[in-house]
Amino acid sequence: MSYIGRGIDQIDNISTLDNLSFNGSDATFNLTQNSVAFVPVSADALQIQIDGVIQSGNYTVSGSTVTFDFTPSGSSVCNGIKHFGVGLLTTVSDSSITTAKLGADSVNGSKIADNSISDEHLDITAITGQTAITSLADTDKFLVSDASDSGNLKYVEKQYLPSGSFAKLSTVDISSGDSSVNFNSSIITTTYKQYFFEFTDVRPTGDNTYFKMQESTNNGSSFLQNDCDWQFTFQYSTQGNQEFLQNHGQNHTVCQLTNGNVGNGANEGISGQMFFSRNGSLPSKANWNLVSTNSNFLQFWSGAMYRDDNGTTNYVRFEFNGTTFVSGRITCYGITT
Repeated sequence: MSYIGRGIDQIDNISTLDNLSFNGSDATFNLTQNSVAFVPVSADALQIQIDGVIQSGNYTVSGSTVTFDFTPSGSSVCNGIKHFGVGLLTTVSDSSITTAKLGADSVNGSKIADNSISDEHLDITAITGQTAITSLADTDKFLVSDASDSGNLKYVEKQYLPSGSFAKLSTVDISSGDSSVNFNSSIITTTYKQYFFEFTDVRPTGDNTYFKMQESTNNGSSFLQNDCDWQFTFQYSTQGNQEFLQNHGQNHTVCQLTNGNVGNGANEGISGQMFFSRNGSLPSKANWNLVSTNSNFLQFWSGAMYRDDNGTTNYVRFEFNGTTFVSGRITCYGITT
């Protein structure tokens, strides 16, 4: 019984191309459909008939041209060219196209609706899977949603982000037995004119010692001598009573930050702050407030220092007199204002 129904030519994806004209000298010809350049999916998708013989395996395709591996005679006749496309010219059923039917990288930006990608489709490793950086350049960029422009995504550079006056430069967690805590020329630089040191539970190994500071202009190869003037007020509270003592030194090698009442008990570590300024070749200056306990009574030192030296300090050392450290932390900040 013969086929009854829709014509086969209405459901396939077969195209009829324009016939070729041979001149007996050319082997490469342009493929067209209705005089418009036509690019086949492959050479195998073409069926070319010459002088009543279907050609096979004797031509190649590049773009919209076909090249035979022989030169057709000028008297030969192209009887027809068919192109067998992929798929059928019918409307596909809903949800019938699977992932496997899509070629790799076949969906581009023009096929994705604007504002249609929600966070559930974002790969969380897009950020966490990248290389981490530990410092930021002024031109490093951050993605932001611009509230002044309907929340549109834009970027801002690090240099335009609000920032505080204190830039953390270094934190030293002190180990038992350390003889000194040093901040060298990679930290004490010309970038800042003022520095802020924060002391947290800094404790000596020995008992009844004092805390001190030294400066160097050659990154610790040697230390400044006999040019430091310092003074502090020591307050000591004992069950409601307070004692005051003023200490001072002139033309000293070291800056003495406390007197010799610093103990090595577990709760007797020194905590507090120091502002330190160095402005080019001008003398360095410092002021500090430190607190600790001794036999559970409060101790407090408030002092200042002036070093009459023409060198530019680029190295600061903290240590206890005649003993090492047990523990503690010292953090150095550069003051940007």
